[in-house]
Amino acid sequence: MAGVLGIYGLIVAIIIGNNVTSPTSGVSNNYSQFSGWAHLAAGLCCGFTCLAAGAATGIAGEVGIIASGLRAELNHAKNSRGMMNVGGSGGGGDIVDEGDAGKLYIGSVTILSFSGAIGLYGFIVALIITSSDSYSCDSYA
Repeated sequence: MAGVLGIYGLIVAIIIGNNVTSPTSGVSNNYSQFSGWAHLAAGLCCGFTCLAAGAATGIAGEVGIIASGLRAELNHAKNSRGMMNVGGSGGGGDIVDEGDAGKLYIGSVTILSFSGAIGLYGFIVALIITSSDSYSCDSYA
């Protein structure tokens, strides 16, 4: 997910970089203040939403993996306790079905995919902002 969020920022940076023009001789400036502020807003929008998406992915991923592991351990302990007197093997070291821990894992993966969508929304807003910065400087001399 982090690579995708980085690509969003790279695309916005390339679009902004292609829109920046240098002053030509005889004309003071071709790059307006409006365009500069629009490009700053687009970069901040994409950057902060990707930062939020990365933080949400990290937190949701950590909590989801811990919860899945605890749930699997609990189910394994329940199954091992119930099988202690069966077959004389003790049941302590045997690998058994982990019950509904898989359902919890599927839910956490779904949350991770939705947390990555935060960065996509910021990327879309940044594209809209950069496409609307067509204000040009006029010479008022």
